[in-house]
Amino acid sequence: MTMKRIGVVGSTTVDKIVGQNLSFLKMGGVTTYSGITYARHGIDTLAVSNIAEPDQDISARLQKENITVFNGRTEHTTHFVNHINSEGRRQRLPRKAQPIRDTQIANILKSAGAVHLGPLHPADIDMKAINLLGDPACYVILDVQGYVRSVRNQIVYPIVSKKLSDALTVAHIIKANKSEYDAIIDFYQVDLIELMNRFKIEEFIVTLREKGGFVQKSTGEKIEYDADRIGSLEDPTGAGDVFLAAYIIAKIFQKKNISAACSYAANLVAQQIAGNYIKKDTLLLTHKDGLD
Repeated sequence: MTMKRIGVVGSTTVDKIVGQNLSFLKMGGVTTYSGITYARHGIDTLAVSNIAEPDQDISARLQKENITVFNGRTEHTTHFVNHINSEGRRQRLPRKAQPIRDTQIANILKSAGAVHLGPLHPADIDMKAINLLGDPACYVILDVQGYVRSVRNQIVYPIVSKKLSDALTVAHIIKANKSEYDAIIDFYQVDLIELMNRFKIEEFIVTLREKGGFVQKSTGEKIEYDADRIGSLEDPTGAGDVFLAAYIIAKIFQKKNISAACSYAANLVAQQIAGNYIKKDTLLLTHKDGLD
């Protein structure tokens, strides 16, 4: 497969990070972490997202990273509040952008060899847009996180969405973390190979944090990988997006085998979590929006 361009689709966010003795705002979302990763590896990167007019400085930052931004109209940019501690992360979603429409997806399909989907909640990408990706000529990479959560009263809960099936139907490579993977298997009541056969998935990546993870191939082969040692914990936000983009870069664009692609992605994630890849200064925002 020969590809030189990729479209990255999903919310670009204003993230409030709250931890022990710290609180700050930064830009985030798949278009930020995956988009920047693709672009920094010399891949022509198109970002499809909805960023509100007051936050167009975020769009300008993406463009500075050599990402072409296809921005839609929206009253609000998606805002997340991430409370991070040693036990993990809990999230609130106080503001949501308008869903990404099929007309926005259509703008990139003729030129992008692949589309990387990174929805943050079930309504992030309109289902007409998802169904538009069913063309066999379109190679689709999916991070499932937005389809294994629900938002009620601004609180994010881990619940599998019925919309997941539509997304799995069009996707070739899937990524999930351990809790997302377990929820999906429980939801469909099948084992992973059966799930992959049902939806014609080529590869299913499961990340296990400090334990590494594995890639399950549709042929039945399972390739495990180790996590890289992290020298210091700066901020894990965006690690999954960096991992998936780095894996696709190594596997699809650089033609590396799965083991080598996983090792490369794990190394880049360790750098990201330690604050040494997409650095805080690149992402930091100065909005005074009163989010708590």
